Amino acid sequence: MKPRACRPFFPPSLLLAALLLAACGQKPAEQPALQPVRDALGRELQLKMPVEKVLTLKAGALRLLCYMGVQDKVSYIEQNEQKRQVTYLMAHPQLRTLPVLGIGNQYDPEAVAASEAELIIATYMTAAEADALQAKVGKPVFVLTYGDMGDRLAELFGSFRALGALFDRQGRADSLIVFIEKNRQQLAAGSAGAAAATAYLGGVAFNGAHGLRSSRVHYPPFLLAGISSPVDGLPNSLQELGDGQKNILIDPEQIVDWDTDFLFLDAAGRDLWEQELRQPAYRRLRALRQGQAFVLLPFNWHTINYEHLLCNAWFVAKVTNPRAFGGIDIESKSREITTFFLGKDVYAVIDSTYRAFRKIEGND
Repeated sequence: MKPRACRPFFPPSLLLAALLLAACGQKPAEQPALQPVRDALGRELQLKMPVEKVLTLKAGALRLLCYMGVQDKVSYIEQNEQKRQVTYLMAHPQLRTLPVLGIGNQYDPEAVAASEAELIIATYMTAAEADALQAKVGKPVFVLTYGDMGDRLAELFGSFRALGALFDRQGRADSLIVFIEKNRQQLAAGSAGAAAATAYLGGVAFNGAHGLRSSRVHYPPFLLAGISSPVDGLPNSLQELGDGQKNILIDPEQIVDWDTDFLFLDAAGRDLWEQELRQPAYRRLRALRQGQAFVLLPFNWHTINYEHLLCNAWFVAKVTNPRAFGGIDIESKSREITTFFLGKDVYAVIDSTYRAFRKIEGND
C-alpha cells in the first residue's frame, strides 16, 4: 500500500489574506474614454466611441443616416416611418422591422429613456430643445440641420460633415458633397444662355398631400435648369412663409392666368391633381394642350428628398432645354443618383411606385 502524498496545509486566515492581496493587485477594468464630438449646431457632446446604437427623431434624420451608409447603427424607429413610401426604406426595408418608440410621429420620452440607444440623432430641433430632451431622457442628443438644395445647402453639408466625424465616415461625407456639387455645376453649365421658359410646379406635399394649388418658392430643379417660375415673383417674402418653409398655396385663377410654357406636377399629390385637371379651366392650360405637362418625383415627403431633387432637375433640364440635355437618358441618370445616395439600385421600385417622368395627357 502506497503512502498518500502529503498536501501542504494553509490556515484559512492565511489563504484569505493571500486572496485579498491578489485582488488588491488587480487593475480595475478600464472604462472607454469619452471623446468630444460636435453636432451640426456646434454643440459639444462627450460620447463613448464608437457609437453603435442610435435612434432617430423627426423628419429626415433617418434619411440622412441612410445617405451616410450608417443605417445599421439605427436600433429603433418612429411608428409612422414604418408606413412611408420613401426611397430610403425601399433600399433598406429591414428598418421597418425595428422596435417602435411612440405613436405616429410622437416619440415616448419614457420609452426613449428606457431604450438601449446610446445616442439620439434629431433634426428640426434648437439647441435649447436638444438640451431639454437630454435632461429629460438621460441620453445625449446630436442635432442635424437639414438645409435645402438652395440657399441653405451649407447646412446640409454641415450635417454630412458632423455625421462623418461621429461615425468615422469623413470620406463618405466628402463624396456626398462632391457628388451634389458636381451635378449642380453640370446642370448650371448646360443651362447657361438657354432660352427663357416659364414653368409652374404643383402638387407639392407639406403636412400631407396637396393638389395643383400647392407650389414652392425657388424650386431648386427650376433654378438649376434655368427655368423661370412666376411663383418666385410673388410679393410674399420667405420670412412670411416661415423659417425653412417655402411652400405656398396659389389661387386657381392665378394658375390659369399665368398659363406657363410647362407644367410639372409632384407625384405626391397625384390623387388630387388628377381629379382637378378634369375641371374645364385647367383643361385649357397651354402646357396640357401642347404636351408640355409632366410628373416629377415627390420633392417634400417627410421633408426634402434630395436624391429626388437631383433626378427632377435633370428631367426638367432635358424637357425644357433639349438642345443641351436632350441626350440625357433619365432612367440611367436617376438610377445613378439614387444608387449613389442609398447604396442600392432600387430605381425599378421607385419608378413603379411614383410613375414619374411621364407626360400628363390633356383631357380634350
